[in-house]
Amino acid sequence: METTINRDTLRRLADEVGEETVTVLLNVFSDELNRYQTLLSEQPTVSDVREISHAIKSSAASFGADDLANFAQECEARVKLGQDIWVHDHINELTSMLKGAANKYRALAVDEHLLDSL
Repeated sequence: METTINRDTLRRLADEVGEETVTVLLNVFSDELNRYQTLLSEQPTVSDVREISHAIKSSAASFGADDLANFAQECEARVKLGQDIWVHDHINELTSMLKGAANKYRALAVDEHLLDSL
């Protein structure tokens, strides 16, 4: 599943903090997603997946990565329900979404016409 960016959410963020700050925040968010991707590729425990999913869902929603936020919420809920097999079966999908989102947000951060494109 590819992560789409909710441009309205990102536009509101840019309006609130300004173009220069939003560029910094997009880079930080991209780095954060890459870090989570690395953690998930290192044989995480179910508890690790729950913690990572919890962290992802709120930050992803703040940056308009709604698909990623929703999937992270689903992963967290499945852990809470004790559905460990489902969680392990979907780690690759979450990792792939993290990679795709990290790349998209990094590209946005270097786009000098970021605010114009929103």
